[in-house]
Amino acid sequence: MRHIFLSSLLILLTVLVLTACDNKRDSSALYGQWQLLEWRDASDAVVATKEDGIYYHFQLSLLQLDFLYICKYQETPDQIIFIGAYKNAYNTDTPIPFTDLKKYGIPSDGVFHIDVLDDDNMVLSGGSGTLVFRKY
Repeated sequence: MRHIFLSSLLILLTVLVLTACDNKRDSSALYGQWQLLEWRDASDAVVATKEDGIYYHFQLSLLQLDFLYICKYQETPDQIIFIGAYKNAYNTDTPIPFTDLKKYGIPSDGVFHIDVLDDDNMVLSGGSGTLVFRKY
């Protein structure tokens, strides 16, 4: 009887562990909400600070900006490459140019270089300058 109980307990624990780890696609340090702390252009002039209220929300292969814009992207070890930008999640049939997202720091070519990325800090650089974020 004790053997059956221990076997059942082991099976239950195994199932719980496997389902808890199942489908963890959001494993990159990139995923989550980031608050822009400072954005400097190529001449090192400050373009925006945290007072401007710019947030990036990365989830799976999407970036959300102000609940208004969605960008599809691919992440490599040293780059974020945007492959499409849209006015909202319901209108992904009509892409918009990356230049429409200039006020959020998205480079016109759609490519950021990842200078720093860990669980707390992110520094991105590209045609729009250097953007410094903290995990929010």
